[in-house]
Amino acid sequence: MKEFIKQVEVDIPIFLERIREKELYQFNPALNGLTYYGRNLNLGFSCFGLKIYYMLGFWEKIDERQKNLWVDYINSFQKYQDPSFGNSFVDKHMIENYQMMSSKDKFKEAIKKTINFTNLRKYETNDEKLHKAINAETKQAVSTLFQVGRENGIAIENIFASADQLNSFLNQYDWSKPWNAGAQFASICVFSATQNWDIEKDLIYYIDSMVDKDTGSYFTELPKTSREVINGAMKVVSGLDWLNKEIHYPKNLIDFCLNNRPILEGCDVVDFLYVLSKCSQQTNYRKKEINEVFERQMEQLKKLYIKDEGGFSYFINKSQTHYYGAHITTGVKQADIHATTLSIWAIALTINQLEIEDLQLDWNIIKP
Repeated sequence: MKEFIKQVEVDIPIFLERIREKELYQFNPALNGLTYYGRNLNLGFSCFGLKIYYMLGFWEKIDERQKNLWVDYINSFQKYQDPSFGNSFVDKHMIENYQMMSSKDKFKEAIKKTINFTNLRKYETNDEKLHKAINAETKQAVSTLFQVGRENGIAIENIFASADQLNSFLNQYDWSKPWNAGAQFASICVFSATQNWDIEKDLIYYIDSMVDKDTGSYFTELPKTSREVINGAMKVVSGLDWLNKEIHYPKNLIDFCLNNRPILEGCDVVDFLYVLSKCSQQTNYRKKEINEVFERQMEQLKKLYIKDEGGFSYFINKSQTHYYGAHITTGVKQADIHATTLSIWAIALTINQLEIEDLQLDWNIIKP
């Protein structure tokens, strides 16, 4: 495992250079098979690049001018002139992606809106998907900047005048599917912690009502898959991390995770390890078993490593094809920047969990 980690540290800078565009802070999602949106979306991939630089300890090694240019570039996405997005970070090509609907898609969208109006069933509309994507990218940008000790140029406005408004906003999401609902909770936690919203007590009071003691996760009814339970827990736990609050039932969550191993995909592996890592910081419960799981997951992670490119693929022998609903690659066998970010994070968590000190690395762990 140690040799693999050393190899990764050598290879990743080469991979980043190969997918870099003209500037230090601009990246393509992968080397080949890029679609129109893969070539033109910029905000998210710049954030991934900065996260990689931070995790590998490269950020502190670049000069102040380059740092400022990178931060200014990310902050430039906060100046999109559309009042419906407020002070969000907006990549115009993300909006274009959702606006370019075919006639068939428009017909389906009209049907969804009609059904929603009758209250027979709730479908997520194209506009709602767009706003969720913008919110996710805004959270990503803000958390990335704060991770390296910088700030967003314009404050994100607090849209919640009361606890009731906050509760109404969070209750509109289906908490039997906590992967999605938990992500909305996590975003608000990030904004509360970084934008001086001062709604921490309301957030904690709300999530207290969602905790499930049996699994240690957070939902209204048990999801159909263990994947939903664990990845949903990861979103909530990351929000609690930003609020510096502890997990409610870490031992129960550890039990559930150890009984339900992840599938080998970028998000699933790191979500699983992140949850176990945060729980393990609160208790020594089943620590030896947790460490053994981390070691096994590192062996699994090697299957996602594309040695010839020096990066990781999101799936086995296949790059990530979509990013917040936008088609970015054709999914050929290649590394991609999102999977590489997640995999480096998983390795950093493992180094910390197993207390591997003899590698003498300057790696850091991100706060998502």
